[in-house]
Amino acid sequence: MTSTTSNRIGAGITVALGIAAILLPYFFSTLAVMMLAAVMLASGVVALLQVHLLRRAGIQASVFGPWAQVIAGLVLIFWPDLALWLVALLLGGGLIANGAMGLLVLRESGVINPTVLARAEPWLSIALGVLLILMGAAGSAVLLGIVLGVALIGRGVRQWRVAGETGRP
Repeated sequence: MTSTTSNRIGAGITVALGIAAILLPYFFSTLAVMMLAAVMLASGVVALLQVHLLRRAGIQASVFGPWAQVIAGLVLIFWPDLALWLVALLLGGGLIANGAMGLLVLRESGVINPTVLARAEPWLSIALGVLLILMGAAGSAVLLGIVLGVALIGRGVRQWRVAGETGRP
């Protein structure tokens, strides 16, 4: 099997994973949170080992940060919906704040007859923020799944193009 063929197979798998992430956003979002939690847990354990070695060498080091990583990693492994709910709350709050600022800027700008888009955009941002908060973990899972899916599809398409360019004699 040539490298071009294996690169194209990899690109096809990447695109298929992207499509699956869009079609099954809750599964992929939960999986992404759990992978992040595993990295946090492992990082915390390694940091605890480093602190232990530093303390044996007589150097004072705090264990607060490493233990916080370990605890956060364990919490997210067992409750990934908590992270998705926090994402929904933060993104929804940001969208609401962005919409409110847009309304304030529109009012303070002194524009007499703003375009329909200029009037609708802040209200749409507020509405999407409220919707995201109301949907909670499911809403952020859908958002994360779509973003992850589009990113994977884009990467797969780029990988396919590069494989085609390198395969030419």
